[in-house]
Amino acid sequence: MVADAVLANVGGETVTASEVALARALGVFGLSPSAAPIGAEDVQHVVGARIEIAEAERLGIAPSDAERERAWTETAARLGGPQALSAWLAEAAVEPAWARRLVTQDLARRHFVDLRFRAFVFVTEAEVDAALGPGEHSPAERERQREALRDAETARRRAEWLAQMREQVPGRLRLAPGTTVPVPLPMPKSAVDSPS
Repeated sequence: MVADAVLANVGGETVTASEVALARALGVFGLSPSAAPIGAEDVQHVVGARIEIAEAERLGIAPSDAERERAWTETAARLGGPQALSAWLAEAAVEPAWARRLVTQDLARRHFVDLRFRAFVFVTEAEVDAALGPGEHSPAERERQREALRDAETARRRAEWLAQMREQVPGRLRLAPGTTVPVPLPMPKSAVDSPS
């Protein structure tokens, strides 16, 4: 493994290149698997996730043991199965407990987003009609459109909240926009094969 780099500080804690790379490989914190160099946008995803995780902890939002195991199983499946995940963790010299912790934190973060934002987004029939436009639309089309509108509004509210929190939580991005750092761990084959 190459030397790690501190890419940001948030709430008194550091965000390192290896954490960003692991989050990417596992597909957590809003990141997708990629072997491309780490950029400021990747770091911002992790900083935002850290803020949300801290808020989830403050509010006592935690996934159940069954949810944690299901999330870990789903993560392993995305990476080729439990044996492939174990082999990659060993190759990358990543403690399985660290990887599991990130998966659990991401689950708590997603629960927080659902409870804090998504639960309070209500989409009216008129909004669905306006988005779909004229004509007849099946119930399935209407439901897909409703969920798309709900997702968009949840994302908007979450982004506003995160912008406010970034101003309140002490922190600093150490990676200038437009610059990158190499990924400090070997990526799983699924990440290397994915488009970045």
